[in-house]
Amino acid sequence: MRFKILKKVLPSSYTLNTASKPMHAGEIYHLWESLTASHQFINALETFQMNTDDQEMHSLIQVFAARMRNRRIPRLEGLLKDAGFTVPPRSATKTLQGKPGVGSETKVSDEEIIRIMFNRSAALITLDGRAIATVITEESIRELFIELVKQAIKDHDSIITFGKSRQAFNQPPLSVSEPKGPTIGDAYWLWAEMEFYRSSSIILLESYLNNTNDQELKKLLEHGLYKIAYPQLKKLEMALKAAGFTVPPRPVERMHQRPAGVTGQIVLSDREVIGVVMTASQFLLNQHTRAYTATFNDEYRTIFKGFIVEEIDNIQRLIRLGKSRNLMLTPPQVTSKRG
Repeated sequence: MRFKILKKVLPSSYTLNTASKPMHAGEIYHLWESLTASHQFINALETFQMNTDDQEMHSLIQVFAARMRNRRIPRLEGLLKDAGFTVPPRSATKTLQGKPGVGSETKVSDEEIIRIMFNRSAALITLDGRAIATVITEESIRELFIELVKQAIKDHDSIITFGKSRQAFNQPPLSVSEPKGPTIGDAYWLWAEMEFYRSSSIILLESYLNNTNDQELKKLLEHGLYKIAYPQLKKLEMALKAAGFTVPPRPVERMHQRPAGVTGQIVLSDREVIGVVMTASQFLLNQHTRAYTATFNDEYRTIFKGFIVEEIDNIQRLIRLGKSRNLMLTPPQVTSKRG
């Protein structure tokens, strides 16, 4: 009966088949964080809309505000309401509080508005990305965050395209003398990503592959090593070399140094392996989103965007195997006082 009433109140696209059991504390936190951040972004957007009389700016702002108001917020609210939580009230629109262009005594330039939109958009990508590896109660909730990340990336790209057409961004200095070379920030993130793969991710994956005889787990680890880590490392090395940087030699390969199932005196359980790899995957996803939102270079942004998609797929695989084997350590489940 309750579900039928919800279907009458909410559009069908916003009515989700929500968790059959209570969500855990991390899932509730990320839903709340993304919802309140979306409200704040809309408030900022409408304030800026009233601060400018530029019609192109109005169109850009209205598209972003409508998309969040119609697609993002109702779905986040629906999940929290179905779990018994009271969601914060929506703010009244600011577009009826005066005439465009005179919405504030403190004038903000169109370029400043674009830069603020860029930063708030990057924040949404970071918030949604952090939630993906946390959500393990229901796949439908995790799929929502994945969808929100992908949409936020598209929106971020459109802000950068529009901002470049207005020369709105103050890009960091070039790290090399070539006019089209990477900025200092680009070079840093390319190097930081490369170093994590070389100094941590690949070493861990190779060590854990030698630590287990479980064929399903080995297949998953091999996918992470040979389909994600090494190909992504190669792309990073090629991008740095193309910019004229010297790339240090790769670490020694650790595969087949010992019999399978023995990495040394300490043997890890499959649950411990899954836990460590999940943590590393979430860290990598965070790194990819930070790198993606830190660069204005289309080539590098495409590289990092591809890394985000591949890491999300890897996290999905890890969670599915972990849940099927009861290897996931779920945080405490919570309910509202009313739930």
